[in-house]
Amino acid sequence: MKRVYWRPQKISKAALFAIGLVAVGGTLALEHFPVTKHHGDVQTKIVAAELADRGMKAIRQARLERGYDIDHRFDPAKSGMIGDAMTPVTSLPGHLEAKQTSVNPNFAAVAVELLQQAGVSEGDLVAVGCTGSFPALNLALFTAIDAIGAEPIVIHSAASSQFGANLPDMLWLDMERVLYEQGIISFRTSAATLGGFGDRARGMSDQSQSLLTASIERSSVKQLMPETLNDSIALRMSHYQSAAAGRPIAAYVNVGGGAASIHGADGRTAFGSGLSQDAPADAEAVDCVATRFALEGVPTINLAGAVPLAKSYGLPIAPQELPTVGDGGVFTSTRPSRLLAGVLLVVVLAMVRIYVWTDLWARLRTKFSDLSTGGSDGGLRVHSAPQGAELMV
Repeated sequence: MKRVYWRPQKISKAALFAIGLVAVGGTLALEHFPVTKHHGDVQTKIVAAELADRGMKAIRQARLERGYDIDHRFDPAKSGMIGDAMTPVTSLPGHLEAKQTSVNPNFAAVAVELLQQAGVSEGDLVAVGCTGSFPALNLALFTAIDAIGAEPIVIHSAASSQFGANLPDMLWLDMERVLYEQGIISFRTSAATLGGFGDRARGMSDQSQSLLTASIERSSVKQLMPETLNDSIALRMSHYQSAAAGRPIAAYVNVGGGAASIHGADGRTAFGSGLSQDAPADAEAVDCVATRFALEGVPTINLAGAVPLAKSYGLPIAPQELPTVGDGGVFTSTRPSRLLAGVLLVVVLAMVRIYVWTDLWARLRTKFSDLSTGGSDGGLRVHSAPQGAELMV
C-alpha cells in the first residue's frame, strides 16, 4: 500500500520572506523589551549600599587627612580602601584583584541577601569574625547588619594581608571608629586579637606586634590573648556565648581568612564563598569558629573570595571607578519576556500553517491577480446573445 504525502508544488518566496521578517522582528523585540526581575529585599539592599558608599568616602577622607596618598596603581577607583603592598603590620601576601573587586558599595547588598537567606531578621544576633585584610567587605557586612536591624557580636583580628587595612595608624579598628563617630554604623567591635599566624602575630616583629596592640588599645576594644590557635578558637566561642547571654545566634559570618575564624585557606575551600547551611564534609580537618558554629546547626556565611562572589551576584571585577549604588545583578536582572516569546512562536507557527501548509499565499496571489486583470482570460469577456438578437459589436 502506497502512501501519498501532499505538499505544495511551490512555496512562495514572498511568504517565506514574510515569515522570516516576523521571526527576526520578534527576536529583536525580545532583546529590546526584556522583563526586569527584582531580587530579594531591594529596599534594604539599597539602604545598606548607600551606607557603605558613605562609609568609603568617610574612610577615604580620614586617610587623606592622615597624610596617606592613594596609589592609583593599587587603587584605580581612588576609594582609599586599598592599603600598601608591604607595611610593618602586613601578615601575609594578598591578591590585589580580589581587594580591588571588593571595593564596591554594592557588596553590602550581597551581604543583605546572604544574611536574609540565612534567616537573619531584625533583632537577631549575628556572630562576626573579621580581619583587616578586606576592609571594604567589613564595611559592607557592617552596613548590611545595620540595614537589616540585626545585632552583631564582632571579634576582629588586627593584622592584615597585603593591600588591606595595613597602614599602621589606619587599621580596620581606626576605620571602624571613623564610621561609628560619623553615625554610619551603630556598633563597634567587642573583642580583638593580634591576628596573623596562630592568631597572635607569630613570626611578626616586636614592633609589628606593638603597632597591632596600639590599634586595639586606642579603640578601647577588649583584647583576647590566646596561647595557641586552639586556645583562640575556644576564647572566641566563649566570648560569643557570653555576649549572647543565652540568646540564640542566628548566623556566623566570616570575612577574610583568619586562622581561628575560618581555618585559613583550607577552611575557605571547605566552606566556599557565600552561605552554608551545613558543616563541611571534612569538618574535623578544619577546626575553627565557623566549623564549630556549623556543627551546632548555625548557618555560616563566608565573605571571602571577592571575585567569585562578584561573578555570582553580577558585580564588576576590579572596577576602575567606584561603582554606583544600585548597579549590579544583586539588585535586578533582565531576561526575555516569556509572554512575548510565546506570542511570537504562535504567530510564526500560524503563518507557517496558513501560508505554507495550505498554500494560501499562492491562492491569494492568484485571486488578487484575477481581480486586477478583470478575469482569467486577460480581460476580454464574450457573452452569448439571446436567441434572435443581433450580435452587437
